[in-house]
Amino acid sequence: MVTIYNITGYQGDNINFNLNLKDESNSVIPLDGYSMRGQVRFSYGSTGILLNLNPSIVNSQDGKVSINISSLESKNLPIGDHIYDVELYPSGIQDGNSNKILAGKFSVLPEVTR
Repeated sequence: MVTIYNITGYQGDNINFNLNLKDESNSVIPLDGYSMRGQVRFSYGSTGILLNLNPSIVNSQDGKVSINISSLESKNLPIGDHIYDVELYPSGIQDGNSNKILAGKFSVLPEVTR
C-alpha cells in the first residue's frame, strides 16, 4: 500500500517529519527485519538523484519512521515541484522484494531571508 504524502519545504531549511506506518485496516506495520530507502528526483524517469532521503526506522514495533533533511542538504535543491518515494525492503536484500510505502510531490520553495 502506497500512502501519498506531498512534502513542501524551503531551500536552506531543516525539513523533518515522523510517520507512523499503518496498513489498510489502520493496524501498525511492524518493521522488524526491514530497512528503508528513499529518493527525490526531478520527475518520473529521471536518472539523476536530487536527494537521498535516508529514512530511518525509529521504533520498529510502532511502525515509526523518521526523515530528516538538513539545511545544508536543502539549500542546493532546485526550486520547483519534484517527485519522491520511499521503499521498505527486507534487511540485507536490497534487490527485489521491495514495497513502495510512501510517494508524492516534493516541492521546494525559494529562500527569502538569508
